[in-house]
Amino acid sequence: MSNTLITGRRDNRHEAESLAARTSHPPGPPQQAAQALQNRSARTALPDRVAMWIGLKLLLWGTRPEPRDAETIERRDLREALAERAIREHRAALERARAASGLIAYTGQFGR
Repeated sequence: MSNTLITGRRDNRHEAESLAARTSHPPGPPQQAAQALQNRSARTALPDRVAMWIGLKLLLWGTRPEPRDAETIERRDLREALAERAIREHRAALERARAASGLIAYTGQFGR
């Protein structure tokens, strides 16, 4: 859409251009609204602030370090040893199954 103003007179080209220049930009807000926006302090709503506070507390709780007492370390080591043993047993069973099916030559190696 153009900013050209069509009128009945031919000699008002200068007026049409000035009118188009004046109306091509949106008008500014009224003075009272501008003052209210300038004097307003940015503040988040109370439910949003409470939700952010709870989220921060949960984030900090989730990233806390593990307790380093002897019992905890012993349980972790036992759990890791049992997991490694289960992996070794699974690999051995897999190799026995492959050897029994004849897909690969049986080497007798149960784990690596």
